Amino acid sequence: MRYKAIVSYDGSRFSGWQVQNDRPSVQQTIEQAISRIADQPVRITGSGRTDAGVHAYGQVFHFDLEKTYRDLRTSINSQLPASVYVRSLEAVADDFHSRYDVCWKHYDYLINNGEYDPLKRDYCCFEREHLDLDIMKEAAQIFVGTNDFTSFNATGKDEIVNQERTVYNITVAREDDMIRLSFYGSGFLRYMVRMIARTLMEAGKGKISLGEIREMLEKKDKEACHYNGEPQGLYLVEVGYQPFKMQ
Repeated sequence: MRYKAIVSYDGSRFSGWQVQNDRPSVQQTIEQAISRIADQPVRITGSGRTDAGVHAYGQVFHFDLEKTYRDLRTSINSQLPASVYVRSLEAVADDFHSRYDVCWKHYDYLINNGEYDPLKRDYCCFEREHLDLDIMKEAAQIFVGTNDFTSFNATGKDEIVNQERTVYNITVAREDDMIRLSFYGSGFLRYMVRMIARTLMEAGKGKISLGEIREMLEKKDKEACHYNGEPQGLYLVEVGYQPFKMQ
């Protein structure tokens, strides 16, 4: 039987989603938990990777089990550390694939634009300079639509040739001293959200113009953008498996 799960995790406790040989990963932690319950090795497949320090509210993964278990979600959570929590679990069709069936993803990037708070250092990016939200909103619209994002990601062309993606919307909102950038798109390449987020911040500080941002995007060159936001500000909020509709 195939299961689809939605999991939240504190990325500051891990070296990323993907299994690594000598460092703790979210995937390995979940696999070990389910394997103990099934009493056999179990592999899970996520909707995509998150890097070290990146958090998730709504990462999705699937896995297969030969037997059925009563209250499986509770059993899995009982085997997980406090930094990982399975929010939902359901049986799905055998051909469901958490990665290949994805229609869209929603990421948030959090920026503390007030006084530095050491208690939040692992959960947002700190920026002491004032950020102009109106400029950031205008700059964000440059990235909305279907574009070649070669300049704004770290995925090599030898790994993924087609670096065209569709960004449905980017919103910029202030909540007291916290600024939330919300990204909705068909998919995001490595560091893509973080690179765009930092570029918007630099625009908000007046360090880069809207024209320069457009030129960077149009260059389709890995050397065009040298900005990259800190990982701790990034959250995978939701993964959608139906056509995107802006809420």
